Amino acid sequence: MLISELSKKTGLSKDTIRFYEKIGLIAASDRQAGSRIYKEYSVETIERLLVINQGKGLGFTLNEIKQLLDEWANNGIPKNEQIGIIERKIEEIAQKMQHLTEMKTYLVAKLSRLKQEIS
Repeated sequence: MLISELSKKTGLSKDTIRFYEKIGLIAASDRQAGSRIYKEYSVETIERLLVINQGKGLGFTLNEIKQLLDEWANNGIPKNEQIGIIERKIEEIAQKMQHLTEMKTYLVAKLSRLKQEIS
């Protein structure tokens, strides 16, 4: 499929798809059409892009996602390392949640004070 169809099916911009290809997260083959060369993406690319988006949503960096996709798929990372990666990510998420809770508490208090000043 061409990039425009891939973009529609995944909701990602063409620029994002091109960037992911440039950094090696996804691959495309070249297809000659007259004097032009188009990038052709496989159906599996849709699933890979969905995994990438899910990983980003979970707080993984693109480099981490690339490593996980490449090495985990080939059993290149020992189970103990996989556990360590996941445990570190869980700790990062817990810290982010704590930070967000603190920010929310501050904003709720600020909002309450502002509403009292208006009344």
